[in-house]
Amino acid sequence: MQIQNKFMLLVAATCLVFSLQCSNNPASAQSAKLSDMQNRIQSISSVVSSLRGLNFIRPVHAGLITRAQYAKNTAQDINSGLTSIEQNALSKEYAQMGCLAETDTPIGQILTNYYTGFPAAYYVTGTDSLYVLTDETNNDTDLNVYISHELTHALQDQNLGMDFSVLPSYSLYNSDAYLGHTSLLEGDATFTEYNYLVDVYYQESNPYVVTSPISLKVKSYFLSANDSTIQRPFFLEVKGAYPYDVGWAYIADLFYESQWSAVNARYSIATIPKSSAEINREAPFTPLYFDFHSIQSLLAAQSGGIVFSDDDNGGFALMLGLFYGQLDTQRVNRSLDWSGDRYTFVMRTGQSYGTLVWAMAFSTTDAANYMFSNFDKLIRSRMLGGKSPYYSSVDSATDSVSQGMAYTYSSSVFTTRLIRTANQIWWLDHTDSLTQPIIAALAQQQPTLALAKLSAVLPIHPTLLASRKHSVDSQLKPLISLL
Repeated sequence: MQIQNKFMLLVAATCLVFSLQCSNNPASAQSAKLSDMQNRIQSISSVVSSLRGLNFIRPVHAGLITRAQYAKNTAQDINSGLTSIEQNALSKEYAQMGCLAETDTPIGQILTNYYTGFPAAYYVTGTDSLYVLTDETNNDTDLNVYISHELTHALQDQNLGMDFSVLPSYSLYNSDAYLGHTSLLEGDATFTEYNYLVDVYYQESNPYVVTSPISLKVKSYFLSANDSTIQRPFFLEVKGAYPYDVGWAYIADLFYESQWSAVNARYSIATIPKSSAEINREAPFTPLYFDFHSIQSLLAAQSGGIVFSDDDNGGFALMLGLFYGQLDTQRVNRSLDWSGDRYTFVMRTGQSYGTLVWAMAFSTTDAANYMFSNFDKLIRSRMLGGKSPYYSSVDSATDSVSQGMAYTYSSSVFTTRLIRTANQIWWLDHTDSLTQPIIAALAQQQPTLALAKLSAVLPIHPTLLASRKHSVDSQLKPLISLL
């Protein structure tokens, strides 16, 4: 069984690209430019250190790379990290979720275009090395601001253990825990970057007072879907911009609470943000946790080998990307009242489409019903197998006890089931004979607080949760009989 997690894979792939550059410093012909860059970094470092309230433990080394080489290495790494079979499976996954149409640009090209389009500079964790793309060296102001952002990552790395944010077990907290982690890192660097801009170029005596309200405006603009820089595919752009545009406001709020000590305190596995909803709400938020061990065991027991598997989607941020510009702004500002989710997708040998199970919880039944209606519209409008709508019939069933609703979308491609019970929504694609066991597994548990069940330090493999006992909610039992 080959298990691939797309975003963990891409993060690892990107780090590999960066690491390759570390061992391939610019040739001697560029030594003068490299020397100038080193002097620039050293000069900016003192200002960033003062603004961020941390000292550099070691000097940060400069490097230069062309965008063409950066793009080439990124494309090579994506293609070597994702085989053609896995890229096809990932395309099918995105199509099934309504993120992309099957006729869109191949996923490898979409990812390459996205990941190589925006960086101006990057810091390589664990190496004290900062690399600048050579086409970004013409504007001194912009370049200096970019470098201040990356130098903040160096401070995080040297003082706060920045690499803790990528953990093999992060999805055991929730499907979007990685976004919570990233928002801390990028929000911190973005806040410092703008403080640097205001301090150096506007010479404000207290830059924090200027940049904090700006961060709230940027966040509001982003969440209200008025950001014209967000392009299709929305889901990828929203998830990519979220840690910067919303994370910045999160850090500004922490700073207002207790200066940098409040921010630094989040750099611990016990206190790190574990959800995009926690970042958005700017308040402590412990996401709910779905134990998918029994469901994963059911999927693993199916006949046919798994060629691709994914368990990361982005929680609230993915919902925002799926429906960007179509959601009620007040609900978006409350993170759609989203509480937590868990997600898995597997593709098997010979399958045209994969099996998708997405369980999500909301804080109220009204919030769940609101998103249930949106998911219903999304599923009905999908184009799969060259058909839109792809379904031949839609059947519904209701349950008066739990006030639940279940839709069954039948087609020649596969069957989809969308179920709402109380404050939960379950989306099941192509589960076939496993439908009833999966529904039973979901009904026989309630989402629980992640931190109460998971280790505060060590990663836990799903199999280690096998002995955990579940409580049964009597209101969920009737849903089993709906389908």
